[in-house]
Amino acid sequence: MENEQKQYELTCILEPHLESADLENFKKNLEKIAINHNGQIKHFMEPEKKELAYPINKQGQAIYIISHLVFESNKVNEFLKELKTNKFVLRHLITVQEEKTSISNTEKPKITRKPAASVKRMQTNPSKSEGSDENDKLNLEEIDKKLDELVGL
Repeated sequence: MENEQKQYELTCILEPHLESADLENFKKNLEKIAINHNGQIKHFMEPEKKELAYPINKQGQAIYIISHLVFESNKVNEFLKELKTNKFVLRHLITVQEEKTSISNTEKPKITRKPAASVKRMQTNPSKSEGSDENDKLNLEEIDKKLDELVGL
């Protein structure tokens, strides 16, 4: 049985000292590795140099390259093993791209907001009328007093 092809996103964090020629060579090498493992690179995003949250191999900055790939799911691990041998790669992450369902402008999702606590639910005596503002105020005052007692004010 043949594995189905899936779309992946690969993020590579590269050494910060790479020049544009080195980056082009890296991209060509990545494409060659993908082809060797029956995959293909659909798209490269523009490389970006960014500050790292923490140093990796004593590097405070790195170049991020994000690419979109298509592979058979059983070939991804072989691709990653070969990618790890590249000396410019500090870290990498590959994720499966799920198909996104788009929502049209006319179909906006409904957002419902619920209060964190309702006074009506906190009433100890359910026989009291629920529409009474006076009862609600009293219950809020009782709750405030209890909270003050518990907190020690």
